[in-house]
Amino acid sequence: MKRMLLFLLLCQALPAFAQKGYPVPTEDVSRLFYIQHSNNHNTFVYDANMAGKKLNTADPVSVYRLCYTKGKTGLKEELSGIQRKMAYGITLTSAEAASCTFTLAAYPAKKIAVHLDKNGRPYAAVHVNGKNIVLKKMFLLVNKSGTNVVHIDFYGKDAATGKDVVERFYVKD
Repeated sequence: MKRMLLFLLLCQALPAFAQKGYPVPTEDVSRLFYIQHSNNHNTFVYDANMAGKKLNTADPVSVYRLCYTKGKTGLKEELSGIQRKMAYGITLTSAEAASCTFTLAAYPAKKIAVHLDKNGRPYAAVHVNGKNIVLKKMFLLVNKSGTNVVHIDFYGKDAATGKDVVERFYVKD
């Protein structure tokens, strides 16, 4: 009975993690995941660069932002130099035709892997709080100036069960 009550409470709490009013980028077969943060609705997008049915090993991940501030409605823009070097840019650690691994500039300790599924479709995987997650989205709770991340919510599917999952990761200074 206690487990059932706990389960029901968790089911009701998970929607509280969701961000209301944030845009959702249109689906794309090459979309790996996207990142949003608490200071505005701009969205940072990570897509796989494919060469036929394989990853482009020279440049396997494309990163850009969709701008939703100042009256813009999802205008695609390149990352600024500061965004690329300090926050949303990537450092590739390995690249092969069927997989690659990279880290984000803001948190190089967390590795993200890209793989191809049995149909050749790319997906991103990350290990958070003891779980392997097929990543769809991250949401960053940041301070007002945008210089410090309090926590990251990872949204996706549990790789073992296929069930939707949200894992909160607290960033330590």
